[in-house]
Amino acid sequence: MPALVDSVDARPVARSVVLCKTTADALRRQLGEPTRDGVFHGSRIMSWTTSSQSPAVFMAILVDSRGVVADLYFDVPTEVPWVPTDQCARR
Repeated sequence: MPALVDSVDARPVARSVVLCKTTADALRRQLGEPTRDGVFHGSRIMSWTTSSQSPAVFMAILVDSRGVVADLYFDVPTEVPWVPTDQCARR
């Protein structure tokens, strides 16, 4: 199982993400291997647990077929549902 990313401040990483331009590989280089790398409704979702403190901090991305970040979820309370939506398809 991948390690938590406690040693990296994920806030600047999350702020640096440019939808439709930043790649999943670039985030992997900055944050390490994702905690989860799976499929949701046919789309690839990668996520990292970026803090083990309570409450835990999560960063999740929707990755399009080119390996580019198409949606981002970061440090939102878990009771707020995230519906991954390809933000690049609108452009």
